[in-house]
This record gives sequence, structure tokens and C-alpha cells, in this order.
Amino acid sequence: MKKLFYFFSLVLALNFPVFGQESVSVHELHKKQFGSQTLHKSLFNEDGNDIIPLQTENTTSLSTVFGYLPDWEYSSARSYLQYNLLTHIACFDFQATSSGGLSNPSYWPWTDVINNAHKNGVKIIMCVTNFTAADIHNIISVDANKQALITNIKNKIKQYSLDGVNIDFEGLSKADRGSLINSFMLELTNSVHADFPGKEVSFAGPIVNWGGWDLLGLAKACDYIFVMGYDFYGAWSETSGPSAPLIGSSSTNNVSLALSSTTYGYGSVLPSYSQKLILGVPYYGNCWKVSSSAAYSQALDHIRSMVFSSAAAEAKTYGLKWDASSRTAWYCYQQGTDWYQVWFDTDSSLGLKYDLAASKKMKGVGMWALGQDGSRTELWNLLKKKVIVSVEEGKNALPSGFSLSQNYPNPFNPTTTINYEVPKSAKVVLSVHDLLGREVAVLVNEEKSAGSYSVTFEGSHMPSGVYFYSLMAEGYTLTKKFILMK
Repeated sequence: MKKLFYFFSLVLALNFPVFGQESVSVHELHKKQFGSQTLHKSLFNEDGNDIIPLQTENTTSLSTVFGYLPDWEYSSARSYLQYNLLTHIACFDFQATSSGGLSNPSYWPWTDVINNAHKNGVKIIMCVTNFTAADIHNIISVDANKQALITNIKNKIKQYSLDGVNIDFEGLSKADRGSLINSFMLELTNSVHADFPGKEVSFAGPIVNWGGWDLLGLAKACDYIFVMGYDFYGAWSETSGPSAPLIGSSSTNNVSLALSSTTYGYGSVLPSYSQKLILGVPYYGNCWKVSSSAAYSQALDHIRSMVFSSAAAEAKTYGLKWDASSRTAWYCYQQGTDWYQVWFDTDSSLGLKYDLAASKKMKGVGMWALGQDGSRTELWNLLKKKVIVSVEEGKNALPSGFSLSQNYPNPFNPTTTINYEVPKSAKVVLSVHDLLGREVAVLVNEEKSAGSYSVTFEGSHMPSGVYFYSLMAEGYTLTKKFILMK
């Protein structure tokens, strides 16, 4: 059994399991596992003269679908990309050096992908990476290094008609996660905007704030944050488990909790800056050798990461299981006396995360990574159903009547989201009462125009128990029950 490592101070203080983005991120792990140490030569004109600019008349007003495309997936994925279901392709990766140098991905420039994307109104974003704390510190703290990197980024944008840059700096020291990285992002954003109006600057942000991050300041410093909503379990984990649990107990991290807590939720980035957040989801899973066939068994060894196409094919052989506690999929199998488990996201579990992003009115969704579904179509079909078709059908549609949805999550601690619909302009009151009928909170008390709305209820000041929330408008009263469980 390989040695497991922990960040004891954080884990003990927060009572949370070890988490990937505090050790080695899946972006870096996949680069080591799937990427080549050899830089492959481009198939096209390397000076970029044959690249066409973005055809703005074809750009979409649909919700953002932002997909990372790693260079090791480029050769095969370019045959399967469905450009009509994407708004952004982030080319991974342009590696930044500590002095501000910048290298190209393998096969660069990806002229066929860039031109096909631009013809379809899809933006091409360069993803600039560094995963070493000392390097990142030298870049963002030494002005000469910082200016060199900014200049190199702008030169790439100009040479290859790129539409923006995504900064994927991971493993920063705690002291660098606040004002220092935010100041760098603000300077980069202002510089790119000044020279290339309309180009986008974004950051790959953690799903959990493990200390030091000023995520609200980060959201203000750039155009948007790609929230890496995965890496909850991986090579470092003590047990098997899902890469991206949608829900969980009050003492375990999960995607819903991160978007409802002070990480990104109430009192932080959401709801004021919801249009600056993209929820990233995993197109991969993990395989462990485990102690038994039971879910969340002790991990004896981490065998490998599994891309969606491989895991989905294996699941047909071994039988797919559903974990209700996290709302994700998994399967297990036995070889001799040894048990193995694979946890990965399917179209069912990803669809729930897309629904969550929509309920939070986020900028959109994205994935790590394009190409990991191979030639399979389930995940493209899901995007069409959840992101494209639903938006197209709902563009001019108004609610047919007053409605009040069940809160999510339920039970909750301490925050939950309530969605409601108003078919016409009306005075709306949304209030919360206890079992004795006493009013304990008024969430909405104002005139609302026709449309769909979402409100967050925060119950940290209240005791555990059963409560009721009611929507009252024009003689209608709709009531539902929810449970605060601390």
C-alpha cells in the first residue's frame, strides 16, 4: 500500500477529508499520466498566418460551455468535437516559466480546431499553467517576470487570433493566494482589455477555499472564474469515492456545499457575481484497489485515473451502481481475491450538476476535459438537452403560473436554495415559519416582474427542526416543508 499524505492542520481543523486541489491537481496528474514528454510538431503552418479570426456573427448568446482540450487529446478529439454545443475551447497547456517565459502545447498551432471553432462562433482560449509554488511566486511577485509573462500572453493572442487567456496556477503558497494573485490577475485583465478589447481573461479557481483565497476579489479582478468542481477524491484518498459529489453530509465537502457556503455562496461571490462563475465538471473518474465491495471502502492502492469513455465501457461489463449519498455513479469488480472500484460521473450525475449551476444562475458550465469521452455521444447529448435546447426553448417563454419548487438541498445546513416562478408582475412575499406558525424570516417582499427567481435561505442562527416556506401573491399561497439539520 502506497503511503498516503495529509495536510493535517487543515484536515483536523475543518474535519474534512484530504482534497486533491490541496495536493496535486487532476490537471497536473493527467498531464503526467496521459501527456507525452515529447513536444509534437505542428501539422500546420507554425506562424499562424492561416488562422481565421472569430466569426462574431456566429457567436451564441447561450449559456457558456467552456471545455478544456489537453494537447494529448488533440489528435483524436478534433474528429469528435461538436462545435455547436460549445462556446469556449481552452487549449491546454501553455506552460509558464518562473521568469515569465511561455511554451506552446504539442501540435501547436491547432489550426484546424481553431478555424472550425471560429467559423462556428466558438472562442479559443489559451490556458497558461504552472503548478509549482515557487515558480508562481516569482511570476506574480517580481515585476519583470510578471511583465514578461503578460507580454508573452498578448503576443500569443495576437499571433494566433486567440480570444482570451485562462490562468491555471495551482499549488500556490497560502500567502500568495490573496492580494498577490488577485493583483496579478487585475493587471493582466486590464492589459489584455486595453490592447484587445473584447478578449477574455479568466482563472481556474478551487472549489473549496482551503485558506488564503479572496475569491470575491478574484472574481472582481478578471472576467470570470472556472470553478474546478472536482478532485474531491483521488490518488491521495484514504477511501474510494466520487471525484465530484453533488451532495454530502454537513461535515464533508461537496459541490452543493461549496456553492452555498462562504466559499462561493451566501455572503461571498454568489449571488452578486453569479455571471462570473463557470461550474467545471469531471469527464473522468478514479480506479482503486480496495478492501471490499462496499462503497467508500478503504483504498489499498490508487490504480489510475479513468477517462469517461473507458469507465463507461467497463461499467457495462460490471454493472453500474448509484450512490445516493453523493448522487454519483460507481462500479466494482473482483480479480482473484482482490476488489477494485471505479467512481466516475455519468450523464445522470453531470445533469444534476448542470441543474445546480442553472439554479445558481451561473455563467455556465465547463469540463475537464474534452476528448475524455472519446467517440461516445452521451455527454454531448446531455449538453444539447440541458444547456442548448433548454435555453433555446426558454428564450421567450414565461411561466404559466405561480410556482414554488422544493428547496435544494433538503435537509440543509446552514443554507439552501428556493426557486419560484411568477407569470406576471405581482407583489410577492416569500416567508419562512416554524411549526407553530411563527414567522422567522421574510426572504422576498416586493413587486416582481414575470420570470423565474432563486433565493438563498441562511439558517445558521436557527435551531434544527422542521420549517415551512410560503409564497404568497395575488391570492395564491403555496407552501412547502424543509428541514434544517445541524
